[in-house]
Parts: sequence; C-alpha cells; structure tokens
Amino acid sequence: MKTFPSLIFGSVVVLLGLGLMLLFSQPWLVFGALMSFTKSVKVTTPGEDRGYYYRFRASYDYKGEPLDFDIVVGCRVKITTYKDNDRTVEVGVVPTLFGLKTRDQHGVAVQVPQACKGETTQNGRVPKTLLPLVVTYQRADEPWSGVAYASEDAYNNPRSELKFLGSTIARATREEWQAWRETEAGKNFITYEVLGINPANMWDFPRWKPGLRVMASQCLSISRVKLSDAVRTVVTSGWPPSKPSYWFPDERTRQSLWDIAYGPNKPPLIDGNRFQDFLESGSPGLNGLARREPGAVIFFSRQVEGDVYPAHTDLSINRLEPTGELAAEMRAKERLDYSAAEIKPELRGFAFCDSSIVSINGAPQWPPKYLYRNANRVNGEAISEQLAKYGTNYSIAFERDEYIIFLRIYELASSFAKL
Repeated sequence: MKTFPSLIFGSVVVLLGLGLMLLFSQPWLVFGALMSFTKSVKVTTPGEDRGYYYRFRASYDYKGEPLDFDIVVGCRVKITTYKDNDRTVEVGVVPTLFGLKTRDQHGVAVQVPQACKGETTQNGRVPKTLLPLVVTYQRADEPWSGVAYASEDAYNNPRSELKFLGSTIARATREEWQAWRETEAGKNFITYEVLGINPANMWDFPRWKPGLRVMASQCLSISRVKLSDAVRTVVTSGWPPSKPSYWFPDERTRQSLWDIAYGPNKPPLIDGNRFQDFLESGSPGLNGLARREPGAVIFFSRQVEGDVYPAHTDLSINRLEPTGELAAEMRAKERLDYSAAEIKPELRGFAFCDSSIVSINGAPQWPPKYLYRNANRVNGEAISEQLAKYGTNYSIAFERDEYIIFLRIYELASSFAKL
C-alpha cells in the first residue's frame, strides 16, 4: 500500500470562512495537532521561576463510585524535550489532561480548565457554575473511542453514567505542584504511548504498523439553536430554491448576518444572546464549557451554548481495518464523513470522540476518489453545498430557516500540552 510523508498539523480552530483548509489534511490527521513528549518536567531556581500554580478539584459519581480529581497544575513551567540536544522550553499548562480508571476498568478523563492568570473560585474569577469537559472511555487501557459530556444536558440525560458534583480552583504553590507530581501524577491512565507519541523522541514520529490504534483525543458535536425573527428574515432570503433541510450559506447571507451581529449595536439575536456569544474563541472546554446561561466560562463570561448533539467522523486512523484498509461500509460511501451529527433527544449533551492528535509516519493513504471530497451530514442527510463558495465550508450551517448549527471540535490536547 502506498504511504505518504509525515506532516505536522496545527491545532484545528473553527474560524468562519476557513472550513476548506481543514480538508487539505489527511483523513486520520484532519483534526490533528502534534503533542510533544516530555523528557522531564522541572522548574529552574526560585529566582528564575516564572511559574504560576493552582489546584483544580472536580467531583463526580460514576455508577455509584466516587471519582475525585485533585490536580495541582503548573503554568509557564520549564520542561526539557528531545530535539537534537536537550532543550529546555517554557510551556503553558502541566498537566492539561488527566484520567482515572474506574472499578470496571473504564476510563474517565477530565480536561483541566486553564486558570493561569490568578483566577480562583474564591476571588470570583472562576464561576461557581464551572463545567469541565469530561470524556468516558469503555476501556481505560484501550481508549480508542470515547463519549464527551459536552454540555450540562449530558448529565441530565438518561444515558448518563456520571453525576457532576461540582468543581473549584484555588491558588497553589510550586512545592505543592512538585509534591503532586511525585505522588499523584502517576495515577493518570493517559500516557504519551497511549496518545501515540514516540516516548523516545517527540520529533521522531511513530511509524504506522498494522493494527495501530491511538487514544481518541478529539471530539465532535454540533450546537443547534433556534433562530430569532430578526435573523430568520436574513436566513430565509438566502435559503436555496430547492429548500434543502440542511444547507451551508452563501457569502451574501453570511455577510448580511455578520453586518447585523457585528454592527454598532451588536443586538441580541439568538435566545436573548449576541450571535458572537455562541462562537467559540478556541477549542471548547479549555476554560470550561459554556452553559445555556452566560457566566460559566473562565474569562469568556458571555459565552453560551445551545442544544449539543454528537457527531462521528470517518477521518480517523482508528477507523481503519488492522491491515490499514478502509472498512467495507466506508468503501461503499461516495464521500467519507467529515462529520455525521445525530440530532436525537437521547443523545443531547454528548460529543463523540473518534479522532486523534498525532502524526503518523507511513500511515496508509486514503483512496484517490476520497481526496478533498468529504461530506457533512445531519441524521444521515448531507448538508447541501449548493451555495457554499468553498464546498465544505463548515463553521455554520442552517436547518431550513429555523435553526443555526455550529460545528464544535473539542481538542483534549494541543502541540504544547503536557501530562
């Protein structure tokens, strides 16, 4: 089977008008961002230490089993990585992701909310409604796919295995961080090996081998919000003549919406909130998840969320057969799915985690007929690209002239993330 050279892909940020750029990635790397291996984590002498430290606590009930996360986080700490000779660099947050095994050997991982500028629960800069992003895996030792609790609705869902009991952030010290790393960091079931990172040299990417699997560290969902009358007027005029159920807007409709949303008054347009309050500044969950009411996200206090529904993707190395071939059901498709969302009441609040963050040398190349021909679907129906200037231009889409749909991509780690 032919192979392609290794590529390093940056973090995917869902920005308006940049949907096409996502299509130029290889299918199992399309959401990818390389995560480096840490040789050691250390800080320099106290006089040189620019680090800031905080303690993040979050409590859950998993099928009657208490799960308590008590994590001391370091910001701007010094780490040493392998590249040519040992090189010490300053990184943002350590750790960014922490997972605990349950009694039934499932895995529950929490993304640590970033609070590196003095935000604490006590001083009010961390909301009491802080909602961390959590992912559950059927097997902690084989976390190849997962389900993310992507909104408050997930915990009220009959399918929920978790109860969220609350979270806090408090100031910590360098000594507490070092002590935590010595005694508690090893309880994290997530390792660089599980993530698919070469433990010997971060710059020497792992090579493809038959049956290779890596941790599902990126998740997909859509956020669905009913349009107000003010927005519906603009959307109705831009609805294609064929009246598809799901469709991407043309540039005129997009610009008209932007002119209203970002005009001098910036009026509330959707559920009493501004349009931009539904747009994510980065990967959802980095500062906690938005809720229906504003005030839940650290720093970005106006962010809100709609009805969240999960989406699968075909573009994952974990979807390949052990031989590296596409599965029969995937080969039968005219296009592979970039996203396939399911709007079902029993799935509200969740996101599906299928893809990974890693770059793999020699990974199998997808068949030529699928190059740059991805599909986006809702309940099995393709989102119409009739008016989309750049084809799959996914930042927003519409359901008839009644709802707006935002794509959500959750990155559990980034190229600067450390465990």
